[in-house]
Amino acid sequence: MIHIERKNLIRAMVVASLGMALFFGAYSLAAYSTQPSTVRATYRTLYTEKASMSHSGLFSGGIYENGTSLNYYPGKITSLIRGNYSYTTSPGVAGSYRATLRADYYVTSGNKRIYLINTTLDSWSGNFTGSFSIPVTFDVLGLENALADVRSGTGMYRASDEVYLDVQVNVPGREPFNQRIDLEVDPSGMLFFTGLTRDYTKVVRDVNETANHIGVGWGEVSVSTARKVFPAMAFLFFLPPLGFFYGRREKRPKDELSNLRKFIVEGTPKDSGKRDHVELKSVRDLEKAFDLVDRPVVHYFDGNREVYAVIDDGVVYFLDASEEIDNSP
Repeated sequence: MIHIERKNLIRAMVVASLGMALFFGAYSLAAYSTQPSTVRATYRTLYTEKASMSHSGLFSGGIYENGTSLNYYPGKITSLIRGNYSYTTSPGVAGSYRATLRADYYVTSGNKRIYLINTTLDSWSGNFTGSFSIPVTFDVLGLENALADVRSGTGMYRASDEVYLDVQVNVPGREPFNQRIDLEVDPSGMLFFTGLTRDYTKVVRDVNETANHIGVGWGEVSVSTARKVFPAMAFLFFLPPLGFFYGRREKRPKDELSNLRKFIVEGTPKDSGKRDHVELKSVRDLEKAFDLVDRPVVHYFDGNREVYAVIDDGVVYFLDASEEIDNSP
């Protein structure tokens, strides 16, 4: 039967516990240097919507051929502008639409518009699957005459108009699709459109979160679990070594001669039998004798006795260290 001393067994257990504390401490650092999870985001298109209006003009002059499409139409020679509004969506689902051609008349007071009258020139509505189109006519001469009538009828000769096509598309399960196309007039009298095209793409973000793991000796552990468990295990395994070293420190005897160490010399007193011997009772008495005599403290062995002595001419002040003190440095 193998016999292991208790002291060696305790030391072996302390070393093993310290090793486990370092092991779990290292993996705690690894856990806190790794993100608990990896987030991967992917994007997919649910649907797209596209709408635009093509247009061409009819002219009273001979410079432009009727049916010509221009970015700017000279207002004085443009009789009307024909447009074709088209909408398409992918995937081609069913929905409904409503379009209104409007002319709103207003005057400006400061930065505020005060509307005098709102009129609907034309309107369209219906159902569709995938796409639809509607013909739109902007009667330029008719709009000029209507504006003149509003000015004359209201007495507001600085009245202006805003002419626009308002389109609303509704598909079940989707956000409404709205578009407004305005017929504008610049200071030089040129006609032009704004808001002719509109594209909308509905994109959704899918998030996939995967828990991260770190490999240990017996397998893999999730980072979130490792952050909780490993520091606790490191702390628990560190307690026995901490208690062991703290206990040894507490049991280590105090050096009662620490104040006199630098004044102690090794030697053997000569003719000590011819001197008077005064036995001291404590280290404190030895310190007093040293202070009074101001001589080195001689350390020597007298048989089995360990002695510290202060010699003053014919008197030896000595302390039997083997009985009175623990002189561990």
